[in-house]
Amino acid sequence: MPLSTFRCVLGIATLLLLAPPLAAQELWTITFEDDQPQAPPSGFSLAAMRQSDAGRWLVQRGEHGNFLLHRADPSASGYALAIANAPVPDDLAVSVRLRMQNGNRAGGLVWRYQDDRNYYTLLLDLDRGELAVYRITAGNRVRLDIRDELELDPNAWHSLKVVHHGHGIRVMLGGVRVFDERDRRADQQTGEGGRVGVIATGGSEIWFDDLRVESKRGHRP
Repeated sequence: MPLSTFRCVLGIATLLLLAPPLAAQELWTITFEDDQPQAPPSGFSLAAMRQSDAGRWLVQRGEHGNFLLHRADPSASGYALAIANAPVPDDLAVSVRLRMQNGNRAGGLVWRYQDDRNYYTLLLDLDRGELAVYRITAGNRVRLDIRDELELDPNAWHSLKVVHHGHGIRVMLGGVRVFDERDRRADQQTGEGGRVGVIATGGSEIWFDDLRVESKRGHRP
């Protein structure tokens, strides 16, 4: 190999070794601005777990733009889900802003969703001051981690974010890391086909906005 070629190859290899981890790639953000107020969200499927129906999900017009509302049903005792139809990679970061209004005031994020009996969820329970992550498999709920005694403004918007890469799950609340967890029993890593969305307990009235997804595929943590 000529010396000049060798130096070129060596230089490329050095650059690759020194390169920073691959940046997350934003796939999309749903702001509901293009949706018709007082109508269900476009591009979403509604589902329920442990209750008879998915409840009422409506886009509302607020002071600062549109948001998605889950209307509380005092007779409901399970979970209502609104799932974006677009498939996303299993390795991802997903975030949302939410504001608890009335009722039970518990809801959050859903990801790696296969159907209403198989997914992951991050639930913020404002009344109990708890944040917990669960794996739902065949309808059975397994709690992976929880933080309690949280003191949050009940009238404010709160941001939730989950980064799930391989078996690792990182959870952030308001931009602050709350916990890191590893789920070695994860069996839903299909590469494609999982979906994301939001969840509310049936008796909770919650506003959701800015559902954002980033790909972490190829990311070196």
